[in-house]
Amino acid sequence: MSKNQYNQIIEKAFQFLNQFTNYERQLRYPYNGWAMNLERVRILLSAVGSPEKTLPVIHIAGTKGKGSTSKFVQSILSALGYKVGLYTSPHLLKVNERIQINDNPISDLELAQAIDSLKPGVQALRENKKLGEVTYFEILTASAFHYFSLQKVDYAVLETGLGGRYDATNVSNPKLVIITPISFDHIDILGDTLEQIALEKAMIIKPDCPVVMSLQPEPAQKVIEQRAEQVKARIFPVENYYQWRLNYINSQEMNFDLLGKRNLVGLKTKMLGPAQMINCASAVLACDVLAESGAKISDSTIRKGIEQALLPARFQQVQFQNKTIILDGAHNQESAKALAQTLSLIYPEKKYNFIIGLSQDKDIEGFLKELKPKAHRIIFSQAKLQRAVGKERLITALGESSLPVAFESEPHQALEKMISITSSDEIIIITGSFYLVGEALEWLNKKPS
Repeated sequence: MSKNQYNQIIEKAFQFLNQFTNYERQLRYPYNGWAMNLERVRILLSAVGSPEKTLPVIHIAGTKGKGSTSKFVQSILSALGYKVGLYTSPHLLKVNERIQINDNPISDLELAQAIDSLKPGVQALRENKKLGEVTYFEILTASAFHYFSLQKVDYAVLETGLGGRYDATNVSNPKLVIITPISFDHIDILGDTLEQIALEKAMIIKPDCPVVMSLQPEPAQKVIEQRAEQVKARIFPVENYYQWRLNYINSQEMNFDLLGKRNLVGLKTKMLGPAQMINCASAVLACDVLAESGAKISDSTIRKGIEQALLPARFQQVQFQNKTIILDGAHNQESAKALAQTLSLIYPEKKYNFIIGLSQDKDIEGFLKELKPKAHRIIFSQAKLQRAVGKERLITALGESSLPVAFESEPHQALEKMISITSSDEIIIITGSFYLVGEALEWLNKKPS
């Protein structure tokens, strides 16, 4: 294949992908069985042999820690010698990040071929017209299923995109489900009570499928337990099997103990913050449950997997022009609280300078409430998506403040300005949206440090 042919194949496939509606970036995100139709996804997958029926899936939903828990599970199983697919969203820099096997993203050509293979399914749906139009997320989800099946993975770790009930990943027949902590997020879509939000997430629980349940607020826990009982799924509350204890944390690593079913003392991880101990406990318990059905799990490889796990935009630290910049995808009140706690533990004496951009479906006041007391100054900005919150709304949500506050519509301009006005012993934090973080990271990668 010539380079020109190679480029044409990839260009055509990505043009095909990008023609579909991407609700992640739109102002309105319809959440119902028409806009997000599982039967449509099944028909799409039937064009490639319906891999969702046989793929050994570990399905993960929740509000906080989905991506981190997914990464810990994948990393531990990979360290054990398994071939593990990982499907997450959104991506930061390149769409290939969403589909990985053992830390290796799908190549441009492999993704193009996976997308091309779905075209007969897309055509069948267009001719049918009864099930609506395929979406960007559905094409990527189907591509992940197909790719993982072709690659004969031992496990496919799938993170839901939104909710669970109508999410395209919910066509699978999982071997194991994990529900990470549930809190308020997407309240205009999933509901404005913890019970409503929990029910949407819990609908990924299938009959007779074991469920690892992370720490939950009581209303959410009851809903998850009711769903599990309804479909006769055995539930494993993480706090019944493990306790965690922080030993120390610094800018390079966190050291903690995980005690209970296994006694893992002095675990090390580069995934920083107390919340990561809970995510890690859920991942280890998930592997314990898999061991009951034949997976070979050992303490030494669990340690190795935890130590190797790393995920961008989770308290990611970059040194740039003698400044420490932290990129964190926190976007709701609970994750903002976790970010503030981690900053206090690692950099207790530093001044914190925030670049913040949020989406309109978020609890803007709640998010800012957690970071405002920590802030030395704030620059608001906007990612390039329809749902990005504008200047007036952000400043109003912040409320009365003596803080220096500014607004720069372009993330790179916000970053340039913040770099120019902060000293080298201060910390710059970019947060509020994975899209904002992605744009900032792209700019940083292009600039000489």
